[in-house]
Amino acid sequence: MFTGISEGVGKISSYVEENDIVCLEIMHSLALDDLCVNDSICCSGICLTVVKTDGNTFNVEMVPETIERSNAKYWEIGTIINLERAMLQSTRMGGHYLQGHVDTVSEIKEIKNFENSSVFTFGLDKEVDKYIVEKGYIGLDGLSLTIAKKRLNTIDIALIPHTLSITNFSDKKISDFVNLEIDIVAKYVENFIKPHIEK
Repeated sequence: MFTGISEGVGKISSYVEENDIVCLEIMHSLALDDLCVNDSICCSGICLTVVKTDGNTFNVEMVPETIERSNAKYWEIGTIINLERAMLQSTRMGGHYLQGHVDTVSEIKEIKNFENSSVFTFGLDKEVDKYIVEKGYIGLDGLSLTIAKKRLNTIDIALIPHTLSITNFSDKKISDFVNLEIDIVAKYVENFIKPHIEK
């Protein structure tokens, strides 16, 4: 489980396909002294298991389901990703609960840059639109973000300078895809009321 508050970024330094598995080495400059093999780490919204650590790098593996459902299909050597270790019981809940289970991808439709901040417009599939509310939160590339405005099939996200400086959003361009995770609470509510609606 994650909070959606990025600890910084990493860069893919090795990308190897071994049969149906993709093996990644990720280089970082974060203080991840307690990162161990078998730990979960959120890589741009994808919960992955650490299989090796070595100083300022760690390795993870991805299965086809993960690659097909997420923007990992576009990753390559040099790709910058957001990083967050799994939350502790003592962690301040600065964002919202994120599982690292990507529901779909969302395309960046527009970027408006101001003096220090930016507003990103993302496209929404009709399948996820019903879960999104204005001023609610959403997981985008592993970040817990507030929905500034919701329109038909799009949402706006306003990013402060700090978020832009420590995440991969400073490198994002129009037509890039980000990983989208819906609020798990919304999905549970739908599951609870669905039998009553269908009667």
